[in-house]
Amino acid sequence: AFEMQGRFVADASHEMRTPLATMRTNLEVIQQDPNATLFDYTEMSVTLIRTVDRLERLSNDLLLLARGELEVHKALVNIEPLLTEVIQNLMPLAKDYHVTINLNVYEETNVLADARLLGLAFGNLIDNGIRYNRSGGSVMITVSDVDHGVTIHIQDTGEGVPSEELPRIFDRFYRVEKSRARNRGGAGLGLAICEHIIKLHGGHIKVSSTVGEGSNFIVWLPSIVSTSFDPNLTGS
Repeated sequence: AFEMQGRFVADASHEMRTPLATMRTNLEVIQQDPNATLFDYTEMSVTLIRTVDRLERLSNDLLLLARGELEVHKALVNIEPLLTEVIQNLMPLAKDYHVTINLNVYEETNVLADARLLGLAFGNLIDNGIRYNRSGGSVMITVSDVDHGVTIHIQDTGEGVPSEELPRIFDRFYRVEKSRARNRGGAGLGLAICEHIIKLHGGHIKVSSTVGEGSNFIVWLPSIVSTSFDPNLTGS
């Protein structure tokens, strides 16, 4: 446990070091330039804002991973409208990447969940399906009832993941291709956060993938029948 904690702290420190170094370098360069213009300062501010955004995302992700079950506020959640809202928020990104998103819900299904956290998990998975797809590709989301629960398939037509990488794909700070993921803004926490959230809801997640064909993330969550749901049943 101490070894894992130490590695996590070291990885987090490493991720923070790069954007902090970028900020320091930009500030030092412009401070040492006696001929710096207003345009130079404006250009630097753009870089600093982008870097601060990256630090904020990293900090929020680390805080989320540190949360325990007591901070999960559950209520009755209908999966279809939740996924529909997540997809609508990601449509501008899908348009930029020329990727289509399709949602198929075969049965209305309710789960006892923290809607914000669950939306974040699905958002991370669909976001990955868009960013690591091909132009003209698609992300297919399928929801069905299975084994006293709900199964959500998020299948893309993208780059795929080599089989030897799959066992570590949910590890914190792990990137399939480190330089590629970093260039696309990733710190290697997205899938770790997804797994963390799904486990907090009593579910599990697994993945299958073929290089050059795409990946299929399968989320299972325990379902709840709305007619037997007690509206006073909230909390963790």
